[in-house]
Amino acid sequence: MADPYTDTAPSPQSSGRRGRVVTEDLPVIPKAVVLLTAGNVSVIPVHNEDDEPLAFVGVHAGCPIVFQVRRVMATGTTATIATIED
Repeated sequence: MADPYTDTAPSPQSSGRRGRVVTEDLPVIPKAVVLLTAGNVSVIPVHNEDDEPLAFVGVHAGCPIVFQVRRVMATGTTATIATIED
């Protein structure tokens, strides 16, 4: 498959080129995370302390959480979450 973006440097504003389903500490800090199913999600942004999660309640499937996060919490997360990387 031809990829016209192969030589384009990734930036925070560019579309994601990689992703993974997560409910744990992230091995790579993603640009954002997105809900694959509707529900609740609790995340810890990159610069928040472990005891400072952000909870998003009643979020629709397909909605991005536009924080760079280092952890998706199992407690408080009912939705399936994927990363937006590269």
